[in-house]
Amino acid sequence: MKIIRRFAVSILKKFKLSGNAEIIKKQMLLNPAAGGRKEAEKFRVDKLSEVLTVILVGGVLAAVVTVSTLIKSADEDCLKIERNGYGKGDRTVELIARVGERELEQPIALTVGERQYSDEEIERIFDEIGESLPQKILGENSSLEKVEYDLELMDTVEEYPVNIEWSVDNYDVLNSSGIIQEEVKDVKGTAVVLTANLSYMGRYADYSFPVLVFPRHKEAAGRIRDMVISKIDRYDALTVSSENLILPRSIGDNEISYRVLTEKTGGLILAVTVISAVIIWYGRDRDLDNRIKEREKEMLLDYPDIVSRLNLFFFAGMTIRGAFERIASDYEKQRRAGKKEKRFAFEEMLITVREMKGGVPESQAYQNFGIRAGVRRYGKLGTLLSQNLQKGNSGLTAVLESEARDAFEDRKANARKTGEEAGTKLLLPMGIMLLVVMIIVIIPAFLSFSI
Repeated sequence: MKIIRRFAVSILKKFKLSGNAEIIKKQMLLNPAAGGRKEAEKFRVDKLSEVLTVILVGGVLAAVVTVSTLIKSADEDCLKIERNGYGKGDRTVELIARVGERELEQPIALTVGERQYSDEEIERIFDEIGESLPQKILGENSSLEKVEYDLELMDTVEEYPVNIEWSVDNYDVLNSSGIIQEEVKDVKGTAVVLTANLSYMGRYADYSFPVLVFPRHKEAAGRIRDMVISKIDRYDALTVSSENLILPRSIGDNEISYRVLTEKTGGLILAVTVISAVIIWYGRDRDLDNRIKEREKEMLLDYPDIVSRLNLFFFAGMTIRGAFERIASDYEKQRRAGKKEKRFAFEEMLITVREMKGGVPESQAYQNFGIRAGVRRYGKLGTLLSQNLQKGNSGLTAVLESEARDAFEDRKANARKTGEEAGTKLLLPMGIMLLVVMIIVIIPAFLSFSI
């Protein structure tokens, strides 16, 4: 996008980011004819534009998701949660409940059951619930014969859509929520009868339990939250056939308010956006470094050919400059004819030829050639050619022949190294293939033994 590119250019002009000289140097190596400064500027603009594009798209997407979630969570004061239709499974939401002036810190994970058809087996499950209640309501107590912690009197049983109401024959000792009253002082215990009144779709059953209540300990942590969850479960059971789950508005004398704990999708998208931007920023630099390494490998690959041809032309009677220009011109003709791809070493030779034609002294042009190449062997070649003009041509053929032999040896060594690296990279897929073959062979053998 042109707007983003313009913005990137303005940022680069206003804040001079570090690494300019290094980038220019690398771009000079990769694009010697185009000019390093111009290419470096283009590289930095492209990199920053990609990062800004990722941040813009990710930020907008995160904002849209977050706003959508907030609007959805604020619908109808969060007192009604839509239930999934028949056969579509349960729906899970997280709530933050406020009881009176006190907001519960720990979220309530609420599972809203799907709409269900009437269950005609309620008579059979009444007895199952009645038998299980003495254990389910104990809470932190060891038995109903010694109750010194508040009982956990649920309004419904998780396994069944049955409503449970509790009554006690002595509310001065224990209330219908299972909370031990402050008036209980008898350390020997006070006997009461606790009754569970089960109901479902017009059917009822009562189950009574003798309870020995002692002065209670300090109220267990999370008791209020459990009471809220219990009442929500009761409302869930009562509205199991309705389209929505209506949440309770009060518990005891306290009002309850809710807010849905918003999903963290927006934040997750924003985090992924930032990480992607950082990866792109440093990834472009790493890509540039990899291109520099590939350039060096390519130039070392071409070095033996260049030195050999220089020596051949020089031995045939041409001057060093004539041989240098001949190699460069042959490359340029092949490039124009489409017979040869761009090669960094020959591009540097073309620049050197243009420098000499432009008036740069031949000796200085060869030195510039070695410096621009940025590879040790080419630096040595440039120095040899420059010194040849000062000392004469004696011994140059022998030196070039020795340089060509060394270059070919290095080329063979690099080829062997590349082959070894390729073999090492194949070890993992070969190991995986061996494991797969072993599994294919061994599993049928084990199965045949078991049969």
